[in-house]
Amino acid sequence: RMTSERELRFNSDGRFRILMVSDFHAGDKCNPKLIAGLEELVKASGPDFVMLGGDQCVEGSSAAGIRDRMGRIMEPVISRDIPWGAVFGNHDREGSLSIELQQEAYELLPGCMSEAGPADIHGVGNYCLTVKASRSDEPAFIIWALDSGREMRDWTELFGLDPDEAVFKLPNRFGEHANGATPLFDQARWYYDRSLEFERAAGKPVPGVMFMHIPLQEYTHVIQNPEECGAVGSKRASLDNSEISSGLFLACLERRDVRGIFFGHEHLTDIEGRYCGITMACDACLGYDMSGHDDLRGGRIIDLYEDEGKLFTRTLKLIDLMGVDAMRDPDYFEGGCKYFIRVLD
Repeated sequence: RMTSERELRFNSDGRFRILMVSDFHAGDKCNPKLIAGLEELVKASGPDFVMLGGDQCVEGSSAAGIRDRMGRIMEPVISRDIPWGAVFGNHDREGSLSIELQQEAYELLPGCMSEAGPADIHGVGNYCLTVKASRSDEPAFIIWALDSGREMRDWTELFGLDPDEAVFKLPNRFGEHANGATPLFDQARWYYDRSLEFERAAGKPVPGVMFMHIPLQEYTHVIQNPEECGAVGSKRASLDNSEISSGLFLACLERRDVRGIFFGHEHLTDIEGRYCGITMACDACLGYDMSGHDDLRGGRIIDLYEDEGKLFTRTLKLIDLMGVDAMRDPDYFEGGCKYFIRVLD
């Protein structure tokens, strides 16, 4: 690593703020408004930690190339010496460099706390970070990061499935899409075992917050039952969750420690709601080089509270911070609440 080990700690007021931003889709080059937007989000939120929610899609022919380009994009975070981490998305796997090498490039940047994670489970970027208490070195919250993979079709070869019998071929499906991936069972087991270790060391469950790119299957309950789950926000495209559950959500319920699970991937969705006592939400997107709406583009603030072991989350929109300058094209507004759910008072 370029930097020494960082320490995450609750502030003296017992709060720890995470800013989540997702879906840069930076590609070979990116719209300079991406960096300007990140600057405004960081200035407005004052985060203690920044989590990138996947599909950074920073291109480069080498780890050094990705490091340099990612460093330019992340300058608003790095220049303020804010620690940050990332998970990978489906499109991060479609560039010229493997996510293993991309991970190595991330780790060379100042402030990066991401880790490749265990080599004996699926995915790259399965790791957890401890947020210490404000007045001691005891763990007060755990930040969990999981790799949700690329797409279900990858499982056909991985598990020796008959393509004609694979679930994404079914005409009637659980969700609206048929090809979203998910963390696999060995990743769920890794979380479960590490969660037990934290509980045994602390003498009690340690509350946590979890991040991944593609929404879990259980998130569709929030989407499909907005009143019962207290859904807040907008949804303007079909949801691309997994059709198969790895058991991760049930593991979280059994462990009784995860307070919230947050996703990227859904550029036109920022719905937040609660199911079985766990808050789940998407953060729409930050990028300008793919589908996105001017009134949804931005990030998500997640405030963790030391004493209560609870969290509060809300979106932060670029259009509220920058006005017309936040629009992809100031002469043409992209957006509108066609699938509007509800807004907070």
